[in-house]
Amino acid sequence: MIFLCSFVSYKAGKNSAGIVPQSNSSGKKDENSTDYGSFKPFVDAIKDKYYFDIDYDKMNTEIKKAIFSSLGDPYTQYMTESDMKELQKTSTGKFVGIGVQVSVNDKGEIVVVAPIKGGPSQKAGIQAEDIIIKVDDQELAKNDLESAVKLMRGEEKAGTEVKVTIKRVVDSEEKILDFTLKREEITTESVSSKLLDNGILYIQITNFAEKTGEDFEKAVDEGLKKGAKSLIIDLRNNPGGLVTAVKQVADKILPDATIMKVVDSKGHETVEKASGSGLDMPIIVLINKGSASASEVLSVALHDNKKAQLLGEKSFGKGIIQSIFPINNEGKAEGIKITIAEYFGPNGTKINKVGLEPDHKVEQKNYSKIGIEHLDIDPQLQKAIELLK
Repeated sequence: MIFLCSFVSYKAGKNSAGIVPQSNSSGKKDENSTDYGSFKPFVDAIKDKYYFDIDYDKMNTEIKKAIFSSLGDPYTQYMTESDMKELQKTSTGKFVGIGVQVSVNDKGEIVVVAPIKGGPSQKAGIQAEDIIIKVDDQELAKNDLESAVKLMRGEEKAGTEVKVTIKRVVDSEEKILDFTLKREEITTESVSSKLLDNGILYIQITNFAEKTGEDFEKAVDEGLKKGAKSLIIDLRNNPGGLVTAVKQVADKILPDATIMKVVDSKGHETVEKASGSGLDMPIIVLINKGSASASEVLSVALHDNKKAQLLGEKSFGKGIIQSIFPINNEGKAEGIKITIAEYFGPNGTKINKVGLEPDHKVEQKNYSKIGIEHLDIDPQLQKAIELLK
C-alpha cells in the first residue's frame, strides 16, 4: 500500500460511529453486545429472521469497511489489528512477501505501482502498471486492496510459493501472464549510491522510510568528500512513503525554500518549507510511471524551485496525503487511514490524477532492469549522465 502519511495519535470513544462492539461480562461478543446505531433496524431484522449462524465479529468488521468504501477513495480505509501491525513492519523496511507495492486504479483494479528492488516480483519481471487479477487462481475483488495484499503475503513464511496472474498491455494488446514466485524476507534499504566518472554522484531512493533522510545525507556527504560535482536522484519505481523522510531529503538539497503546499478538507493552506543550507550543483531527477506520492513531492519541489530537471516518463499522479489514526477499540489496536489533504508544488503545480511531465522524455522498455547495475540497458540513466558530463 502506498501513502504519503503523517502519524496522528487518536483514541475513539466507546461508541464512535455507533458500531463499536461492547464487551459483556464474559469478555465475548454476542448479538446483544453492540450498539449498531442507525444500522440497528437492519441488524435486528437479521437477528430475527436469518436462518444460519451469524458471525457478529465479521459483521462489525464488514460494516466498518463499508463505511470507508462508500467514500470511493481507495486510499481511505478501515484498518484491522493485523493491518496496523503490517503497517509497522512495512515502515521499518522488513516484511515477508513477494516485494511489490500496489494500489487501486480508477476501475477498482489492483495495480502494481512498483516492484521492490531486488525482490521476487522484480526478479520475475513484474512491472509498474501491471494489473494483478488473480492470486493462486483466486480472482481479486474490485477495490479490495487489503484482501489482495493478504493473499500475496500468505502466512508470511519465506520460501512458500504463490502464483500471481497479471494483465499487461503491450503495444495496445492485452496479455495475461502467470508468475510463480517464492516469498522472501524483504529488507528495503531505501538509499544506495555510487560516484561515477566526471564527478557524477548517482543516488537511488527506492522508497521513503524512517532512515531515508539520514542515509541520503550520508550518501551526499560521502560523495562530496570524493569530489562529486553533479547529482542524479533516481526515483523511478519509488511508490512513496513518509512525508518526514521527504522533508529530510529536501532539507539537504534546498536552501530556505518551499517544499510543497498542503490544502486540507477545510480549504486551509499550509506551506512546508526546507530549512537546510542547500546543495549547489546540477541535479537531474529520474522519474517514471512507478514514481508516486512522496517521490512526486520531492520531484516537484526540486523542479518548481528550479533546482533540478526531470528526466524519464510521466509520474504516477498521487497527490493526496493520508494520516493513520490508531484507535483503541475495547482493547483492539485498530485504526483508520484517511485522506486528509491534497498537496501541490511550490508554484501550485497539481499532481493528483495528473502526474509530472519530465523536461526530457526518454522511454524505457524494461521497467524491472533499471539503475546503475543495468546502465548498459538503461537509456534514461544514460541520457542523464550524458546531460551532466
